[in-house]
Amino acid sequence: MKIFRLFIDENIKIWKKFSTKLLIIAVLLSLVGVLGLTKLMQHMDERNKMSVYVTENNDEYLKSEIDYLKEQLKDENLDEESKKSMQAQMEQYEMYLQYDIQLYGDTWKNDIVKSIVKLRMNGKNDEAEKLVQILKNNDYSGYIANEKKILKDELDNKEIKQQEYDDEILILELKEEYLKEDEETWKKSIIREIQNSQKGLREGISYNSGKLLKVEDKQKLEELITMDKYRLEKNIEPIETSSDENFRLRFEMLAPMFVIAVISIVTVIIAGGTISTEVSSGTIKFWALTPNKRWKILTAKLLSILFYIIILTLVMSLLSVAFANIFFKGSGETYLYIKNGEVQEIGNTLYTVELYFAKTIPVVIFALFAVMLSTVTRNTAASVSISMALYMGNGIVMMILNQFIKKDWIRFVPFNNLNIAKKIFTNSTDLSQMLLDGTDTFAKSTSLGFSLCVLGVCSILMIVTMYDSFNKRDII
Repeated sequence: MKIFRLFIDENIKIWKKFSTKLLIIAVLLSLVGVLGLTKLMQHMDERNKMSVYVTENNDEYLKSEIDYLKEQLKDENLDEESKKSMQAQMEQYEMYLQYDIQLYGDTWKNDIVKSIVKLRMNGKNDEAEKLVQILKNNDYSGYIANEKKILKDELDNKEIKQQEYDDEILILELKEEYLKEDEETWKKSIIREIQNSQKGLREGISYNSGKLLKVEDKQKLEELITMDKYRLEKNIEPIETSSDENFRLRFEMLAPMFVIAVISIVTVIIAGGTISTEVSSGTIKFWALTPNKRWKILTAKLLSILFYIIILTLVMSLLSVAFANIFFKGSGETYLYIKNGEVQEIGNTLYTVELYFAKTIPVVIFALFAVMLSTVTRNTAASVSISMALYMGNGIVMMILNQFIKKDWIRFVPFNNLNIAKKIFTNSTDLSQMLLDGTDTFAKSTSLGFSLCVLGVCSILMIVTMYDSFNKRDII
């Protein structure tokens, strides 16, 4: 009970400080700042203006392009290859116009028109005519059947292997089931992602980086395929494919990175002065005169800092969700993950809160370090400045070390194990995690359990050091 009373007293002391209130305002302003930045980006966004224009004025634009190509073809100095290419392009535009197909569309009709033009250029008019009939009849099933026939012919002629054939057949079956007629939906992007993942597994090369896939990379691709199929089955749209929600995604990517950074700075400032300020002000002697044992006093201070971090993180994560719901469309992303070979779901609110808390684990580590320095040095300026320097610069230092030191022992360096959130939420769209993915580090290859063990050992060493110093040093 004495520890509890001490804990209450410490919390009252922390929350009563004017500096604490200012620092809390700074955290709130960081979230508001991210919101303002995202809304400004939304306001200034002018993406796809050409695409939007063509969509709204498709026929007019196609006619103008056809007229332009006709004028170009009148040029007597035009070589045969250029003339043939222009004629093919004009034919493509004319078919788009005839069958009411969007120029910048990504439908099966766009694909089939391109195939028709290509076949005619190669002199395969009979095959081209079959596709024309499919297009005239708006026969989506016929298009799928024709694509399957082409694949079967390629397999029989040994142009493709059995695995590639099976993969492409699966893609066509997914298209037939989930893409009705000429729909352009997020499902098309998901199916394309499945196709790219299958190709990566088949060839052993990443379709993004072009690098050879490691065992863990192959496992991630298999999990991605499983989750993509689950999205199709359950009709769960990824937030990044939604034009209505993509700015919400940006906000949800930026908010944790900036808010947690400010919380870290605030916590280090408070933790760095935990003991040293009491020593410099002389208030520590009043604690020494009480019947409370020193370890209880220090424990109460540590618990109050931890409580401060928890409350601040919880409030800011819930405010982040509230801001996203109020100022942006949609309900946010449903986080998917694999557990025991099955896909599991986490709603947007719970995911956001859990992500914030996962990202506060490094905050706790730096807070412990700051308290340890405060206890050992009894100098607030030194405790705060050193802790802050390590927090601000550890990412850059470890990135450099990971690039030049290819030794296994580097994975034991604590700074290489701080990104716990990435190891828990492997599919997170958090910006800081995406930035980390751009570097080939040992940190990415370590498991969650390994990183927690390394950080746990470091925490124990810091706690033992601060308790030893606090109990043994004289209080003047």
